[in-house]
Order: sequence, then structure tokens, then C-alpha cells
Amino acid sequence: MDTLLNIKPWIHPWLKGAVADAPKHIENGAPFEVWKKKPGLALIIYAQLAREFGWQAYKSVFQIYEQTKPKLSSDQEKMDHWIITFSEVVGKNLIPLFKFWSFPVSQLTVNRLANLPIAEITDEIIQHAPGRYTI
Repeated sequence: MDTLLNIKPWIHPWLKGAVADAPKHIENGAPFEVWKKKPGLALIIYAQLAREFGWQAYKSVFQIYEQTKPKLSSDQEKMDHWIITFSEVVGKNLIPLFKFWSFPVSQLTVNRLANLPIAEITDEIIQHAPGRYTI
């Protein structure tokens, strides 16, 4: 199994410390408000996405944003749009990953992605609390 720490060349040395801190964050219920205040911790989900789906997925998502120029006003709209767009690009329902990190996911997003297969992501972070990886 590829580990999160084997993402190259993107991983930065200070992110390794965040990976080491992630289990405690998860044990504390992975509060989203804490996640938002800790940049290293916050980057882990993006590293997980890069490891699972590669940088081309990011390029495709950013191209969609560039082409559509979505008008999103609330943080909830921005999060939902990101989750929907990334999920549709990779053809997998990524809600369990985002919920693992306690992202508030709207029912609209859950409904919109219901027909996509669940992304089966496993790494040392997910394995620390696999019961959190759910819709």
C-alpha cells in the first residue's frame, strides 16, 4: 500500500509533522473548525487526493473551474462545488473522504453523487479510524 508520506515531489517536510498529528485530530472527532486553522493538517486531504487520483485530476478540475467560472457565494457552496466537481472528474464519490475530515456536506451533494461508486481510499490516516469513512 502506498503511504501518504510517499507522495513525491509535492510533500513538504512540515506536512510530515501534520501527518503525525492527524491521529490525535481524528481521535478528537476531527473537528472541522480545528482543521481550518491548521494548514498542514488541512493539506492532508489534498495529498490523499493527489496520491489516489494523480495531478491530472487536479488539472482537470481547475480547467473546469476556469471554463465555467462558477459564481459561488457561501463557503458551503464552495465546498459542495469542489466535492462534486472532483468526484465527477474522477468518477468516484468522494463524500466519505470529506466526511472523514468532518467537512459539512450538504444533502444536495449527497444526492448529486449518489450514483457514483464510493472511492475506496485506504492509507494510514483512514486506517486509524475506518468507521469515519462513510456517507
